[in-house]
Amino acid sequence: MSKNMDLIDAEPRPSPTAKDKFPRVVIIIILAEFCERFSYSGMRAFLTLYLRSKLGYSDDGATETYHIFSTLVYLFPIIGGILADNYLGKFRTILYLMFVYAAGNILVAITAIPQLALPGRLCTLLGLFMITIGTGGIKPCVTAFGGDQFKFPEQEHHLAIYFSILYFNVGTGSLIAKTMSPILRSEVHCFGDKDCYSLAFGAPSIVVLISIVIFVSAKSRYVMKKPEGNIVLDFIKCISLGLKNVALRRNVNEKGGHWLDSTRVQYDQRFIRDIKKTLSVLKLFTVTPIFWALLDQMGSRWTLQATKLDGRFGFLTIKPDQMQVLNPIFVLTLIPITQKYIYPFLEKRNILKNPLHKLTLGGILAGLAFIVSGLVEIYISTKYPVLPKAGYAQLRLFNGNQCFISLHNDHHNITYTIPPLSHFSKKDIRVKGVENINFELAGSCIQPTEKILNLEENRANSFFLSGNHIHSFKDNVDKSKSGFPIIRFLVTDTVNTTGMIFVRDKTDMIEAELTRQVSSQIEVFSGLYSLRDGNEEIITSNITVESGGVYALVIDKNGSDYKSNLVVITEANSFTMAWLLPQFLIMSIAEVLFCVTGNEFAFKESPESMKAVMMAVWLLTEAVGNVIIIVITRLFVNYRQETQFFFYTGLIFGAMAVFYYLSQGYKHGHSAEEDGPKKECRSNSEVLYLQVKQTEDCLDH
Repeated sequence: MSKNMDLIDAEPRPSPTAKDKFPRVVIIIILAEFCERFSYSGMRAFLTLYLRSKLGYSDDGATETYHIFSTLVYLFPIIGGILADNYLGKFRTILYLMFVYAAGNILVAITAIPQLALPGRLCTLLGLFMITIGTGGIKPCVTAFGGDQFKFPEQEHHLAIYFSILYFNVGTGSLIAKTMSPILRSEVHCFGDKDCYSLAFGAPSIVVLISIVIFVSAKSRYVMKKPEGNIVLDFIKCISLGLKNVALRRNVNEKGGHWLDSTRVQYDQRFIRDIKKTLSVLKLFTVTPIFWALLDQMGSRWTLQATKLDGRFGFLTIKPDQMQVLNPIFVLTLIPITQKYIYPFLEKRNILKNPLHKLTLGGILAGLAFIVSGLVEIYISTKYPVLPKAGYAQLRLFNGNQCFISLHNDHHNITYTIPPLSHFSKKDIRVKGVENINFELAGSCIQPTEKILNLEENRANSFFLSGNHIHSFKDNVDKSKSGFPIIRFLVTDTVNTTGMIFVRDKTDMIEAELTRQVSSQIEVFSGLYSLRDGNEEIITSNITVESGGVYALVIDKNGSDYKSNLVVITEANSFTMAWLLPQFLIMSIAEVLFCVTGNEFAFKESPESMKAVMMAVWLLTEAVGNVIIIVITRLFVNYRQETQFFFYTGLIFGAMAVFYYLSQGYKHGHSAEEDGPKKECRSNSEVLYLQVKQTEDCLDH
């Protein structure tokens, strides 16, 4: 017994030393990744709305700027990875570019303060460019730098825990940001505005600054590996050399040999074989940018589409930029369901067994989502305002009197009787330049008279009749770019406006102090309002203005009797935002089929030495997808939005036809001779790393 015990005691045991514990310094790195994800996802959620409503970009201009930003976001991580692996190392790359990241956020936040009157577009674009540089340094380095803190083989089993925490961290940071940022933007009011973009931009920058302090505080505890070169650069150099040799007919001796074989003089045969295999995978991915061109529009075109819809769902009101939260929620729900139940069920019936078939179906579903979005656009466009156009002028005449007013013009065949405190409109009067048009006016409370009205081409020309006097003004009939209701007050000369206020009933907040005649248009919150005089007595109550509506409140007084009428110039958003749910759901299913499957396909099919190259090219295809959006936006600038949606549908269907053709000759897997002994299965760490990458991809859109 004693002898046996001695033998047992003599066997080597793993000592419970600190080497086998989870490295706590990794938590700081995870926090840095959380801050980057929170800052980037939150800012990107409302960026399109900010560009349009505050910087004055058109829908096309905001879309184009948004996707230029996205292009650089997917391009700079490649440069950041090269910088870290060849020159600075991961720690210094992360640290230096975190400062650039925070500075960019701060610049955009400060620019959003209207009182500073900074050059808005210039400073914002500069700040956004700094953010792309910052995320380019952080995105490719944080995950790998965290992995560097583990010692192998002692702490290998803790690496899976690290990726699990990171998986949860990435998802949580993005979802919180996409939910909270629209609330900070719209529910908080600052600097005299009805929203607070400076806070929405500023909050993430403060978080990043705090994370920099925390990140630097653990510098002495980090494991820092020296730069050892970047496989992406070697990949590019080898291909460049091969193409150069072919062009100059150097080292090309074997008839029918591969063009890369000419690089054997300088590169290892195994490395060349890995590149050949990688190129066979990349050939399939030549059409994937088209898919990204559709997917990335959830943050631009689909967000703008949401601004034209009613976000009220019972007691809950959804902001247009909050609709993007649906996508990661759908995707994170669908990933485990498809992996555990749907795919095994279909594979047993020999359906969607091939990953390339999943990619093809994902692309087709993306096209279907754009068909749905195009049909929704056609449906809701019936409520869009008729805007002034070249060759025509719009005429609106508001009657501020408490009697019927007859209006007559022979030349344009206009005969109309305007009710009290109402209006007449005609939106298609042929005009070239500026023309004077004579109208006959008559009514029981005014003297019959002839009035000459000046109508300007391509303008909404409005006139307010108060007694026998006419006041002219130029109108804006388009919906607010911020989604708020717009109202103008038309007050007759008989009304004493001293102390008269327009009050929001819910909060008793004064939205406007009235003046006589024609006020300027102002944006207000949607809801119920009342009109009160200087003694706080309610003149008119239950005045309802809703999001997207354009209104004119006509007010008159006869003796002590006030009369008012709310004229609807442009209808409010009446179609529910629920109309967007099908396209978001279909696109999310497409994303699971295409992005997740494509990511895993690339991971499995690329040789071990080429994983970094494949990730770099995957990011590059997303950048190219955003360039495609920019080009199409320029080409289709004068086309209706649904036309653009249907064009993208045709584009993705064509791309998927090419993809299916290319996939027919693809050979799955690679031989043991090329890559050495194959693993029976991937380690938990590899699988979880892939899940983190999939999560980042689905939350970036």
